[in-house]
Amino acid sequence: MVYLNFIWHMHQPYYRDNLSGKTKMPWVFLHAIKDYYDMPYMLSLYPNIKATFNLVPSLIEQINHYIDGSANDELLEILLQDAATLNDAELDILNSYLFVSNEKNMINPFWKYKELHAKFKSSQKGVKAFDKNEIKDAQVLFLLSWCGNYLKKNNKTVIKLISQGANYSHEQKTELIHELINFLPEILKLYKKLFSSGQIELSTSPYYHPILPLLLDINSAKDANIDVELPNIPNDSFKEFSELQITKAVDFFEQTFGTKPNGFWPSEGALSEKAVEIIAKHDIAWVATDEEVLYKSIKNHTKEKLYNFYYHETYKTFLFFRDKHISDLIGFEYSKLPPKIAALDFIDKIKKIQSYSSRDYLATIILDGENAWEFYPNNGEDFFTELYKNLEKNSLLAQTILPSEAVNLNIEKLPLQKLQAGSWIDANFDIWIGKPQKNRAWELLASTKEDFIKNSASLDEKTNKKILNEFAIALGSDWFWWYDDDHFTTLKPFFDNLFRLHLQNIYTLMGLNTPQIIIHPIVPKNEMVPAKCGAMHQPIDLKSAESEFRYCKLTKRWVLFAPKRSDRPNNFIKKQVQIEECICPFDAGNEYLTPKEITRIGDSKGWRARVVPNLYNVLSTDIAPIGKKDDYFDVFSGFGAHEVIIETPKHNLEMFDYSLEEFADYLQIAKERIVSLKYDVRLAYSSLFKNHGEVAGASLSHSHSQIIAMPFVPDEVAEEIEQKKEYHKSYKRALLDDLVYEERQYEQNLIFENESFVCYAPYASRFAYEVKIVAKDKYSSITEFDENTLLNLAKSLELIFKKYKNVLDYFSFNIVFKNHPYEGYSENSKDYFRFCVNIFPRLSGIAGFEIDSKIHLNSILPNIAANRLKEVYEVLS
Repeated sequence: MVYLNFIWHMHQPYYRDNLSGKTKMPWVFLHAIKDYYDMPYMLSLYPNIKATFNLVPSLIEQINHYIDGSANDELLEILLQDAATLNDAELDILNSYLFVSNEKNMINPFWKYKELHAKFKSSQKGVKAFDKNEIKDAQVLFLLSWCGNYLKKNNKTVIKLISQGANYSHEQKTELIHELINFLPEILKLYKKLFSSGQIELSTSPYYHPILPLLLDINSAKDANIDVELPNIPNDSFKEFSELQITKAVDFFEQTFGTKPNGFWPSEGALSEKAVEIIAKHDIAWVATDEEVLYKSIKNHTKEKLYNFYYHETYKTFLFFRDKHISDLIGFEYSKLPPKIAALDFIDKIKKIQSYSSRDYLATIILDGENAWEFYPNNGEDFFTELYKNLEKNSLLAQTILPSEAVNLNIEKLPLQKLQAGSWIDANFDIWIGKPQKNRAWELLASTKEDFIKNSASLDEKTNKKILNEFAIALGSDWFWWYDDDHFTTLKPFFDNLFRLHLQNIYTLMGLNTPQIIIHPIVPKNEMVPAKCGAMHQPIDLKSAESEFRYCKLTKRWVLFAPKRSDRPNNFIKKQVQIEECICPFDAGNEYLTPKEITRIGDSKGWRARVVPNLYNVLSTDIAPIGKKDDYFDVFSGFGAHEVIIETPKHNLEMFDYSLEEFADYLQIAKERIVSLKYDVRLAYSSLFKNHGEVAGASLSHSHSQIIAMPFVPDEVAEEIEQKKEYHKSYKRALLDDLVYEERQYEQNLIFENESFVCYAPYASRFAYEVKIVAKDKYSSITEFDENTLLNLAKSLELIFKKYKNVLDYFSFNIVFKNHPYEGYSENSKDYFRFCVNIFPRLSGIAGFEIDSKIHLNSILPNIAANRLKEVYEVLS
């Protein structure tokens, strides 16, 4: 059994300016109507599924401000005004927010919103190019786009306005805003109800979400990463705020829910020995952090260790360690998959955990409870429906539990003697300290505190308390999150202004002028930074998940790194996936499970072959084709195209049993794509290939081929081209033509030939039963084939696979279609380069000798293979 410990972290920074009483940014309100209710509501529909919700106190406080009318949200105040009365400053604020919704999943479903967005993007004036009616429509549709599924299905005002689609009045806009605010009290009511029923557990974090280890000792950053550059401040500058924030959080939780919290998700999963100690003093039973912290603590990166149950030996606190891979799949990858496939892949990941042994395991899955869902269709509802259904269906494999229930599991509890300092991002604190802007923020905090210490004695207790609260807010993790180049948002200056506003408030409360160094922005005006990540709480290592070409000067070979491919689903029999669970995205009727179709052979009623982008693509045309070269390392971005040819709508049909028509369709659609990709002048070479069977590298059993188009010609291909050019220069003949001539003279390796192609087992075959099919005429690429030549190639493939089936039955194989690169292609290419097809049966694996020597071992002589294949010629002809 695998016990699943889901923890959904609900958090927003403190956006309110307590001195003016104004809420400066609207994200608490927007996520409240979209996510903070929907997440527990979706769970409530499946009473057997349990989860923990970590509610940051400052988030609850801000929701309460909206409920009691003290939020004074600046954006909502503008939205409540008549659109015709707005001034330029107010329009500028609207410009920053009205189209910040996710385009695909939040804007485009509303036809008018999509239309206005197009106008917004095409005009340098933004919303100032709109008339007052368009502004009203944009305002209402912005709010509707942020409404969660519960509101869209159950709130009459929301349903009516969505149905109306456009032409909203000021009165309707005002009614909508009041309706949404009136809905907010239902959020905490739902959490309390599910908490009382035992379906959920509630936990908390330090009040304003600071990085506890850095407050306790700034040198914790060095403990986690020795190379980090620390700001020039005393190591314990903010130590007292750690106790203040924990105490205030525990008290607030008890006031809100009538009981003390049982667990803590420390902000950003940031823990250290001192942090665990101070949390444990408040009778907190459990804390959680990331798997990398565990690995560093036990000095062992074995994945199975993650699924044990740990407690701190000194402080007797239970420790849950986040499964980073599965958590990030939900947070960042499953949104790109059809919900059914994503849910099945999740179950497959749980099966992998159980495959370690027959004992019980504990897997903890932790991620943001609000930020991922706008990247999912329908705000994640379809995904959660499939996920929860699959969990219920697989109850013998996995059960969801609450952290408080984990102590009763029949799993050995292992002591942890010392905890390595770290967070849920790379087990260090580099996101919050160590770069110029981040360090400047820390230094401004420290200098402000020095001024406060000098003046605190002259201030009354009430003022001192307000100042300490401003410090606590300014120490929140989110301000540091957005500084420097780690993450990007167009609202970055807003976060900078808010951070410095809290410092300015401290000087205002002290009755002093704010130093210019604090008034001056930390983020330069119009800063353009190519950030590593885009979305809130995107893992810092996301960029490493992108594909990248790297050149090895030692072997003179390019290597393509594609980490994303490790997540491919695999449905071969040895995986023991039950048939009813194996929903194949390539089957007829499952077209909605693949990315948007590029082309097909067939009509709207049915298809015989189709092409789609590869969901687990190794290359993408959406990134810039850039790279660098130096004395040691050459690297090139993963620019290119990666497509899948789904050869047949029939799931169990293999190439061994294709009809001539099916081979012809396959070749025709492959030719079309090779031709089409040629028109992208950035692409230099297309590799057309097929992997069949797990030994050959296929991950799905449904018959398919792939095209990978690259922005350069691989070295081995380029060298082959040069070799053929030199041969033609010397002998005025194509090298492959002469090899075919020799094979025909030798005869023993010939298998068959037809009008356009000759098929033989190469004299120096690398694989047993390897064959080569070569064009007789001057064709250097499939793009040059006429209809008759394409049909003759289809006949050749049909015949050789019938022979293969007769001699070897079904087996794994690779096919490679050798076309001339786009780069350097001309009419003259036909003189020296000849199109061919190589078929490599994979009857055995490649072992150490082959890897070391680059010499393949082949146990079947080509003439023996050819004779065995020729023997069935008469029968099949």
